[in-house]
Formats: sequence, structure tokens, C-alpha cells
Amino acid sequence: MKDIEREKIINYFNYNIALEHSAIIQYLFHAYTIGEAETENEIEEIAREEMRHLRMFAHKVVELGGDPAISERASVFLHAPTLEELMQLNIDSELMAIKEYSNQLNDINDESSKKILSRVINDETAHSQIFIKMKENLKQLIKSSSSQAEQERMEIAQLLNTVLQKQYKKILEELYQSFITRLKNPHLSDELEQKAIDKMKHFGWIAEELTENGIEIDVSLPKVEKFNQINQIVEYNVQEENISSQEFKDLSEKTKEESLKWILERISKREIHYKDLKAFLERSDLTEKEHSKIISAFTVGSLFKKGAK
Repeated sequence: MKDIEREKIINYFNYNIALEHSAIIQYLFHAYTIGEAETENEIEEIAREEMRHLRMFAHKVVELGGDPAISERASVFLHAPTLEELMQLNIDSELMAIKEYSNQLNDINDESSKKILSRVINDETAHSQIFIKMKENLKQLIKSSSSQAEQERMEIAQLLNTVLQKQYKKILEELYQSFITRLKNPHLSDELEQKAIDKMKHFGWIAEELTENGIEIDVSLPKVEKFNQINQIVEYNVQEENISSQEFKDLSEKTKEESLKWILERISKREIHYKDLKAFLERSDLTEKEHSKIISAFTVGSLFKKGAK
């Protein structure tokens, strides 16, 4: 592949990563605020497919020697006066993506990249049809308002949106780490991707709790820390996970809401992966040379398969 073609595809696919990123946030926001279980599930499934699209574009960018633009995001359209108009926002987003990807398909020659675009175009076409049906079905749906007192609602909003932002930040960081380590260490890349998926679950729990209390979700784009070396990634995640686990525990002790306690305690208990790694690396019987060797050769999967402590 010529350099000019490679750069063109990297630029296109990084733009597509930003589009898919915005679609994921937009659709999840709508799913958690729409107030109708069946529709919520359908929109969540579409968001999961957009995550797969982002993953395909990012892996291709790395394969071509580029840096996946995981910290970039296109415009996100969150609000509309009616549910019908809300669905129209999603229809418009899908049609815009189809047009963009179709133009790219006609402008590149690399067959593997064209296959990715063709697959995504087919998915987006199906999504647009699903949203059209949702629009028709949601005309009469009335979303009930929250009965929480304003002061209590604001306290819950501040608490949960703080946690939500931390999870969003870690999703982006661990996805970036997964993409950037794919060629260097596929095992570590897979584990980092799984960690990001876990954070997506946490994001969903928190978002649902917010919307059940009539509180708007804070999906402002967080600052993403980027590290390219495996030892830097591991050390950073050890530090971040220790901090976040303690924060979740402290927040759980402060809140009086049982549903919030359950969410925060559950997340805190799931934040153990890098803690185990830290304990392993801090073993007193390791020499400095052995410690360095473990860091440089580390894969999360192999560590736990061997049952290291």
C-alpha cells in the first residue's frame, strides 16, 4: 500500500472513530432517558454494534501504523422536545454516517478497508430502519417526571455524575491501551479491552440510577491520559484503580440511598484486577532484575492463568 493511501485511510478511520464514539454516547443517553424498557434494550443493542464498529476502525488504524483517535468525538445530539423528535436525531445521525462511509468506500482502494466500510454501512442502514420504527411507536409515550426533592436530586446528581465521568474516562483510556498494544501484546490487549467492557457495565448501572432519579447524565468528554509503553500502562492503571476503588468505598459510606450503596459497593469490589497485579509486583523476594523482567514481559492473562499471588 502506498503511503498516501495509508495516510488517507488512517485519517478517514480516525474520523470514523469519532463518529462512532459520538453515536455510542448519544444512543446510550437516549436509551437511559427514554423510560420504556423494550425501546431501551433495542437502542442499547444498537450502541453495542457501534462499539464494534469503533473497534474495527481502531484496529485497522493501528495495523496501518496510526494512532487511534479514541479521545476525539463528533457532535452529540442529546435533547429534543418530544420522543418522536429524539428518534429523528438518531435517524439523521445514521443517514449522515451512511453518506460519509459510502463516500470513503468510493475513495479508497484497499480491499480490507473497503470490507470494513461495507459491513458498517450495512449495519447503519439497518439501524436507521429500526429508529424509524421506534419513532412511529413512541409518539404516544409519556415519560414520567421524577418525584425527588430538588436538593436531594442535586446531591445524587453530583455524586453519581462524578462516578460516571470516572468510568467514562477509564473506558476511553483502556480502549486506547487495548488498541495501541494489539500488535505488541495481544493477550494484554484482550484483557484491557475486557476491562473497558466492565467499565461500560458500570457506566450503564450509574446512568440508569441517574435517570431513575430524574437527573441528566453528564457525558462531557473527559481528558484521556495516553501511554504507549506496557510498563507505563500497567503502573498507571494500578495507581488509578487503587484511587478509584477507595473513592467508591468512601462514597458508599457517605450515601444513605441503598440503591446507590449497592452500585458503589459492587463497582468497588470489581476493582481488583490491577490490585492483584500490584501485590504480585511488590513481592519482596523479587530482585530488581526479575521485577523489570516481569514488567516488560507481563500479560494479564498469563499472570492469572498461573495463579500468581
